[in-house]
Amino acid sequence: MKRKGLYSMMSAAIVLLLILIMTGCGTQVDSGSSTGSQTASSSTDTGTTTQEEVASTDAPQTKSFTDPTGTKEIPVQAQRIFSISATTQLLALGITPVGGLQYEIDQDYYLKNAASKVEIAGDYPPNMEAVTALTPDLIIASSFVEPDIIAQLEKIAPTVVYPWEDNLYDQLRYIGDIVGKKSEAEEWITKHEAKVEERKAEMSSLVGADQTVAAVEIFKDSFQVAGTRNMGFVLHDLLGLKRIPWVQEEVDKSDGFVVYTEPQSLEKLPELTADYLIIKVNDTQPGSTDFYEKMKESKLWQNLPAVKNGNVFIVPHDKWWSYTLFSTDALLDEAVELFKQHKQ
Repeated sequence: MKRKGLYSMMSAAIVLLLILIMTGCGTQVDSGSSTGSQTASSSTDTGTTTQEEVASTDAPQTKSFTDPTGTKEIPVQAQRIFSISATTQLLALGITPVGGLQYEIDQDYYLKNAASKVEIAGDYPPNMEAVTALTPDLIIASSFVEPDIIAQLEKIAPTVVYPWEDNLYDQLRYIGDIVGKKSEAEEWITKHEAKVEERKAEMSSLVGADQTVAAVEIFKDSFQVAGTRNMGFVLHDLLGLKRIPWVQEEVDKSDGFVVYTEPQSLEKLPELTADYLIIKVNDTQPGSTDFYEKMKESKLWQNLPAVKNGNVFIVPHDKWWSYTLFSTDALLDEAVELFKQHKQ
């Protein structure tokens, strides 16, 4: 009997122990928060990302960026960029902006393919409602945009201004820094510089080192000579063609920054003493073609060295007017081909 009692007590103890174990397991399974805490703790110990860290990672990352207007917080990887005169730079870096302005995109011969992919938010100044509707997370604008326009854009999204006064390469580097594509910017520049050297060597065999070239834009009642921007940048700064003296003097007096000379009347024609004249009639302005016809009838025009020697080239406005990465790249080829055909 004593042995039976002992066995009974041991059996009861075992049953009680099993009940306690099962009860404990049941509590752990039922308590989701308890399990979650243990899992999070275990994940932290093993270096696995916690739920809180995942949420933090999913949040948009920002960085501080200082532009000519101040320091601001911008997205590290912007997904929806609105552009004001930054479209070609962004496209060169492999980024298609969600929107831009008509004057920059619709009027640019070299952005025709991009026009269908970039929404137009008016001309200039921008249509703020249209910009807002595009929900940009970053706006990149040229420094020629007025401060009051920038202030309005800032209310829509962080707005960074790039220095339009910089040359094309430095503009691209600056925007590459904004969007985190500095290496892509340098790759584009390196490739383009190699092309410049090739075309410059070709041009040197077509135009003498002492011969001068003037690129002239014709308006409805005046003309201007290109300086260090637009077609002047391609012809003189990249291809190394010599400017006529008075234009070079203006460039020197202006620290190397002259987009075009001041408007000139017909009386200034005798000073277009270049060996070669490249003429672009601004046919977007009514009256320009008529003024050019009047110019050609003038004795002053007919006595110019380039006119007498048959060294006058007429180039299309839509291809030659803009100052962008794409137009510059294309005009290297256009300019060399122009002189090649003339020599044939």
